[in-house]
Amino acid sequence: MPEKVFKGKRSKRSNIFKKYTAVWEAFLAIIVGFFIGGLVINWSGFNAIAAILRMLEGGFGSDYYLTTTLTRSIPIIFAGFAAALAWGSGYPSLGASGQMILGAMICSQIAISIDGPALVIIVLSILGGMIAGMVYSFISGWISDRFQIYLLIITLMMNYIADNIASYFTHYFIKDPFGLDSSAIQTQKIEVGYLPRIFSDFTTHYGFIIALILGGILWFIKYRTVFGYRARMGGLNALFAEYGGLNSKKMMCGVLLLSGAMAGLGGACEVLGTRFRYVNGMISSSGYVWTGIIASLIANNHPIGIVFSSIFLAGLTTGGSAVERSMSVPSEVSAIIQSIITLLMTSKFIVSYRHGKFGTLKKIYSKTAKRLLSINPGRVENK
Repeated sequence: MPEKVFKGKRSKRSNIFKKYTAVWEAFLAIIVGFFIGGLVINWSGFNAIAAILRMLEGGFGSDYYLTTTLTRSIPIIFAGFAAALAWGSGYPSLGASGQMILGAMICSQIAISIDGPALVIIVLSILGGMIAGMVYSFISGWISDRFQIYLLIITLMMNYIADNIASYFTHYFIKDPFGLDSSAIQTQKIEVGYLPRIFSDFTTHYGFIIALILGGILWFIKYRTVFGYRARMGGLNALFAEYGGLNSKKMMCGVLLLSGAMAGLGGACEVLGTRFRYVNGMISSSGYVWTGIIASLIANNHPIGIVFSSIFLAGLTTGGSAVERSMSVPSEVSAIIQSIITLLMTSKFIVSYRHGKFGTLKKIYSKTAKRLLSINPGRVENK
């Protein structure tokens, strides 16, 4: 009897570890990242423990630092959502940067071009930014499907196109006519229709609340709807999902549109809540999108996990700046830590794939085959 009890407890522990495997792996990657980052700091002649503690304090140690971190995390969260939707559905898109840029630029022009109540301007500006992101994402998907070019390459290249388009228009057509500094490449400031701050003394605005609400909505879509179920199955194995009756073209279109909307929304919130105008290079130079991809990778494409991982990564950047100011430790240390975390999380997928354990596909297939085939039971017979 005691042996059975012991075995039962051990099996419960093993089930808990299996259930939260992604959490443990992310936590381990973060610990290793800090450890190697500490070694780099130590080799540079600084106190590693003091520097890392100061980094954490500079990211989360006071109301000011915490709200600064939350403000920086907002576009990262939206970029993470966009990446998770695309990559988690089997469509490797790197186009969130271009979509966010165009969403930010279009949003700024709508906000300064229309009159009316602030709420109406906010809603219309955000919708304009989302539509801009959706259209640009759709173009990427259409080119990839029409000419059979890798989506990854198309979306990456279109980021540069979007960045240069925005730069051209900001230089020559929509540059602030009232700007005192003629060298500043930016649009006119938004006077009415910007996102209010959550706390009057700090910079965190209601874009963060929008991100939280959207995280819950995306979780529901991904895990409680037919569309989310089909998207996840397509991400696990596109051929298997198509064999079960899923239309891969329609799925790609829907996923990329939704992903583009998230990126465009992120750009709109950055304009309406933080910059109050579009500034040339404000998206590409800040590294929001790449950090969002890292956040999505750490969270294993889980919407709620992306919120927490984005806040953590934003805190590393904010804390890295604080360490540089107070201890003269280069802020690039935070980038080193992020890079190590990315490397470890990426290698996890590669090793799992090589050993045939990626997502325990056999178990998933056996459980979902009937449900997939029930969508179009004649598909197998036709094949």
